[in-house]
Amino acid sequence: MNKFLVLFLVFIFFLRQIMVLSANNDTYINTTNITYDEDKNIVELADNSKININDTNILVDKGIIDYDKDLVEVYGDFYLYQELNILSGKDLVGNTRLTSFEANEVSYIYNNDLKIDSDKVERSDDIVNFYDNFLTPCELEGFFNCPTWSLRIDKTKYDIVNDKFNHYDTFLQIADYKVFYLPYFSHYGSKAPRKKGFLTPTLEFAIGGNTDTGVVTPYYLPINQSTDILFKPKLFLDTNFEIVEKFIINTSVNSKRSGGNISLDLYNERKVNKDIYSSANLSAKQKINKSNILSFKALVTNSISTTRSINDEPVNFEDIFIALDSYNVLKENDFLKSEISYVAALDTTDSNLIPVTPSIRYMDIHYPSENFSIVNNYNIGILNRANSSTEKPSDNYFIKINNEIFNSYKINNYNLYNKLSFKNNFNSYEYKDNSNLNEDVFQSNAIFSSELFFNKFNIIKPRLKIIQNTNLISEDIINEDSKAISFNYQNQFSDSRYYGEDLQDNSSRIVYGLENELNIFNHKLNLKLNQSYDYIANTNYTREVKQNSNFSDFALEAKTNFKDVSFQIDSRLNNTSLSKKEMNYDLSYSNLLNFNLFYNETDGDSYKTSSSDTQSLGLGIGKKVNENIKLSLNSNMDIKNNYSPYSQSLNLNLSDECSELVITYRDVRFNDNYNTTPNETLSISFYMDYLGFFGYEQKTNIFFEEPGNLNYGL
Repeated sequence: MNKFLVLFLVFIFFLRQIMVLSANNDTYINTTNITYDEDKNIVELADNSKININDTNILVDKGIIDYDKDLVEVYGDFYLYQELNILSGKDLVGNTRLTSFEANEVSYIYNNDLKIDSDKVERSDDIVNFYDNFLTPCELEGFFNCPTWSLRIDKTKYDIVNDKFNHYDTFLQIADYKVFYLPYFSHYGSKAPRKKGFLTPTLEFAIGGNTDTGVVTPYYLPINQSTDILFKPKLFLDTNFEIVEKFIINTSVNSKRSGGNISLDLYNERKVNKDIYSSANLSAKQKINKSNILSFKALVTNSISTTRSINDEPVNFEDIFIALDSYNVLKENDFLKSEISYVAALDTTDSNLIPVTPSIRYMDIHYPSENFSIVNNYNIGILNRANSSTEKPSDNYFIKINNEIFNSYKINNYNLYNKLSFKNNFNSYEYKDNSNLNEDVFQSNAIFSSELFFNKFNIIKPRLKIIQNTNLISEDIINEDSKAISFNYQNQFSDSRYYGEDLQDNSSRIVYGLENELNIFNHKLNLKLNQSYDYIANTNYTREVKQNSNFSDFALEAKTNFKDVSFQIDSRLNNTSLSKKEMNYDLSYSNLLNFNLFYNETDGDSYKTSSSDTQSLGLGIGKKVNENIKLSLNSNMDIKNNYSPYSQSLNLNLSDECSELVITYRDVRFNDNYNTTPNETLSISFYMDYLGFFGYEQKTNIFFEEPGNLNYGL
């Protein structure tokens, strides 16, 4: 047997069991002396024998390999490293396949991060035992001149087949101070199937007279490969330890399916001397085929409102929504949406305002030529209530048909957009309590609009739009979906300034706008200003926004960025005095700190439904003090009405390379003379790598049959 064959055998039975590698032309062996005793069938390795293959290097002191006794012995130190993975120790004794071995003073470092030191390690088949362990992913000479946290473990039993770690008699150390003792705990690596267990807890401390101090202890339970459950109980810690009398349990069930998913959120709360208040929220989405997607949402609850509300008793109701989205149904580029929306009170709540709404929406698009397009929308539905009133019917049958024709032209530096719309709305109202009110109503109107962009000017780009609204048939439609109202730059240029379709913007008008983009000191300033002229002063929309003349108020938008500062304005100015009626400011800065300021001001005379002036201020500040400390503050307040509502949160994050401490203070209060209780809490969470949501990729095969990913989680 020649020397090259001996060296090859050394690599095969010794190194292949340590790492998953393949010998090739890149293999290199360097040793000052190696011998092979043919009579005893023993290979002897000399001092500092080095073996290299690709990016893997092995260094051993004296050692022997005895084939007849199936024995490998290393006298002294051995050292193995691959990229940033290192295994070292002393006096290794095992079989030639290394399925059974023992060694002393073993250290393992993965990716220059996870560090495991053990006085002794033993492997027997698929079980590896570590004795007198020290484990940490932290820097050994860290912030406290020692690891931020570490574990001192008497014994660790690792099951290779199940990829499970069992730790016995463990002390959790913070800065080398023992703070917590665990007689036993276990966790799994990522090669194992998902396993049940507790996740990182959060402590929430009450402040002031509130008794809501408690601990949130998440628990993870996998059901199968695609379904899991997350329990998040909050146990309140009061002086009487009435855990059963007061608690909150949030439960989330998630299931991933081929082409869809299903999720269920359950909320249960019990207050002292109160019943259990519960909510169930189910949502699902499933792709039936390439043209059909089914969506489902359902909510059932008997919870008490925790926002600004005067109700002290639970409101029992259910809300169900089902939708089927279908594409290319009758022809290419068409769309069919079938919906059923159902809201029902489960007690004596006034059901006149709670409808059941099945509807079908169909849309198709045609492109006769490059510059023309035709869009047809059809909406058929029913609004059904248990009872009726003089203002709301019990049954509202409706058919809405919208047909739109678009064309566009570009001539030199001018862009022209034309649009012709026909809107038809048919409603049939039935009143169970008074059939004399039954009636059929029909509304039809045509809207022609022509919009011209002038791109010829360098600084200012004028924009002009003419909107001609013709009411063909105008009967009273009960407003079911046009509740929102606004006044802004974009809305002024809309054919209909209403949201929804029940209320018609029955005004013909001209809208002009001025847009420009200035370049000041290499920074852009965008300005937009527009105003409309209604041919008739008193129309549906102008009454809602309290417009007393043919000319509307001015809508102004401005935006600029200067170095690290971004500033935006969205405002409404009086058309005569130029005084502000609505004003929104948004100021952002990001450099030395992250800063965002949002201010809103609305005059009480801006809308018909406004009752008083409003002013609100939102503030967000974040600062990274250094690599280890971050601070953030978020606040929202009504600065007009005694700072009501008022909410504030302050976060402090202390982190290093292996842990994070999060301290959060929240203060929410409503000075609205209602019965809403202020809430003031302080929560503390401590996250540790490898014990909370940390994973790493295991590339070497030091103790494992196959390479894989390990994920430590307590």
